[in-house]
Amino acid sequence: MRPIRFSKAKPFISTTGRSQENGSKRKDIWNNNDMYLTMGEWANACNGRILTGTSDLPVGGDGPGGLSIDTRKISAGQWFIALIGKEGRDGHNHLADAVAKDVGGLVVSDVRKYESSVRKYNPDLPTILVPDTVESLADAARALLDKFSPFVIAITGTVGKTSVKESVAHIASLLFPVLKNPHNWNTEIGLPLTVFELNPQHKVAVLECASRGIGQIRQLSLIARPDIAVITAIGPGHLSEFGSIDAVARAKWEIIDGLRPDGIVIAPGNSPYTKQFGAGLNPVTFGMDETCDVYPSNIEFDQFETRCEIHTPAGAASISIPSTGSGDLMNTLCAIACCINIKTSDGQTLSLDEIANAVGSIPQIPGRHEKIFRQSGIEVIFDAYNSNPLSLHNALESLARRSVLSDGTPIGRRVAILGDMLELGADEEIYHIEAGKLAGSLPIDMLITVGPLASLIRESAEDSRNERIPGGHFESTHECASALPDLLNPCDLVLMKASRALAFEILLEGDW
Repeated sequence: MRPIRFSKAKPFISTTGRSQENGSKRKDIWNNNDMYLTMGEWANACNGRILTGTSDLPVGGDGPGGLSIDTRKISAGQWFIALIGKEGRDGHNHLADAVAKDVGGLVVSDVRKYESSVRKYNPDLPTILVPDTVESLADAARALLDKFSPFVIAITGTVGKTSVKESVAHIASLLFPVLKNPHNWNTEIGLPLTVFELNPQHKVAVLECASRGIGQIRQLSLIARPDIAVITAIGPGHLSEFGSIDAVARAKWEIIDGLRPDGIVIAPGNSPYTKQFGAGLNPVTFGMDETCDVYPSNIEFDQFETRCEIHTPAGAASISIPSTGSGDLMNTLCAIACCINIKTSDGQTLSLDEIANAVGSIPQIPGRHEKIFRQSGIEVIFDAYNSNPLSLHNALESLARRSVLSDGTPIGRRVAILGDMLELGADEEIYHIEAGKLAGSLPIDMLITVGPLASLIRESAEDSRNERIPGGHFESTHECASALPDLLNPCDLVLMKASRALAFEILLEGDW
């Protein structure tokens, strides 16, 4: 049976807020030079030079998003950026393919390959020669941000960065036209490509910044040059790359390296790293403690929502958010701390009442706490975009609070299907054992684990209860998928949580 998904959020790149209700008419009076960087501006931004074309010719197709790095997906009129990547990948090897698809122009760094595959066949195709195409993309994105001057918010953290990005974008978009990263465009390639979706109508840009190594977030921050730099949380994540949580913290706090002189830092108030790295920056803090700048009181966790009073430097307000985990509440506090500090180039701001009202309509994100109702009467909480100790704790806590399904039917069983948490470094086994202790302490009726590390979750959970827990262990996602029809019953509430590499979406394909 195919699953029915509840109110799945549609990815969007820009939204026209009600304060710009006539904004759609403005495109008619923009000329192409207003919509894009020109060839001259691009070349100047990255120390390049124009091989063919004129300095006032716009770089791009018929509208924002007129760039492509993939000739398999490129459209006529788009410009092809010949990136040189890892493992020998070189966009210059596909220049002929780009020309065959009638591209509008090229950005290249290899003159020899350009001469042999393009110039002698299409000598008039507009082309910019740059020292490095990847760095050129970043430099040009920075120049475009300077040209349009949106209010920029850059967000990073071990957990919560996508949720906070979506929340801030949703809240701000009710009043302003907003740009945000679609999908997982949060890398040194994806973030600049996001920026090239920008147009003069956008008042706010909300940019998620990801990292798998020291120096990467610094690079993204220097592109974005944010007005607000946000650290959502610091914890164990990608430890196989960073080696320690201290190193994770150093990497995440690189988000301040591109902060504008009058910029604002937003960070968790209960983190020791906020004091360590935020010294002298006077960060706006959020957290459960009333010593934070943004904090809650009178918290009530319901079946499907959390209600509380929030206290901020802008005043207090009552909010209700459509989720039940303490981690989700922390993400909301972070988003509120961000939104009360937005101030667009023309002086527009968001009131606390507007923010509080918008919080209740934040859409769910596919793959993150996503509710899916099966026709068999089973409800799934699909949270398998990624997994680490902090996010797993939040997911298990939310599962334990539930006693009815979304339609009000009493829950038959609380079922947790948990896969490996990857990239946790030398202490990976310890983190899985600790997760098992947590699972064993909660009212979970069935525990199913998938992957070699996840077996430790099950063993630890049973040790903590001193009894066998219904369910089982499977070495692979496919093995688990085959067994689910015999394990699950109508009215079960099923949490699916694992690192992305385990491809837990396979579990949804079964007939159960």
